[in-house]
Amino acid sequence: MKSGDFLANLSRSLGRESAEELVPDVATHLSLNAEQVQARARSVADDVAARADELMDLMENSAAEAAWNVYRTKSHGDAASYIRQVARDVEARTMLRSTHSALETLDIEAAMHGTGILLEVMALSENEQAEARDTARADFRQKVISADIGITGVDYAIAETGSCVLLPRKGVSRVVSLLPPVHIAVVEAGQVLPSLDELFTLCRQDFLDGDIGSYMNLISGPSRSADIEYQLVTGVHGPGEVHMILLG
Repeated sequence: MKSGDFLANLSRSLGRESAEELVPDVATHLSLNAEQVQARARSVADDVAARADELMDLMENSAAEAAWNVYRTKSHGDAASYIRQVARDVEARTMLRSTHSALETLDIEAAMHGTGILLEVMALSENEQAEARDTARADFRQKVISADIGITGVDYAIAETGSCVLLPRKGVSRVVSLLPPVHIAVVEAGQVLPSLDELFTLCRQDFLDGDIGSYMNLISGPSRSADIEYQLVTGVHGPGEVHMILLG
């Protein structure tokens, strides 16, 4: 079947007059050239900055609907205290955190002082020899498998779906958000995008700039599966308890 016929059939199934109605007003498809992508990315950045408070409000609602435990504050100290309380509530013994800049400003280490809970940073030194890095990577993997809580920042958050987005780079390992039974994500004002369209626009820009990784994690609440007898179960393929701190 030709692509035109396919779109025509799809359009009729949706009750639309023509396939042209399937194309959004602002496209993010691959036919955009580099200049158009750059212009669209600048527009997205300007819109996100202008609507930061509004998007945080939307994120708060959509994340709660997606079964995140949402805590919103403007205080770094309160955010760190919330993490401390979560750790106490789940009787955590070990915690790992990423090197996202949002976590550096919280000073979680100070907040955890005196709790007896071990908190480590999940980061590898790029100055070590390959063999030493492999050993450190294996050691970190064992630690994250046994960790009770994983704490990360985010690269973006999606107001429409209540999702957090993590992109790969040095010092950021996706396993911190995937393997521990409890995940805490810290979202800062200005990181929330309206929808996936804006995310794909920015990722397209990163691709054209040669600055995009090999994968992207979209986390939309706790792990849920209904593979066995259609019974919904949480925590099968990832954290069963997730917390989102909206900072700002």
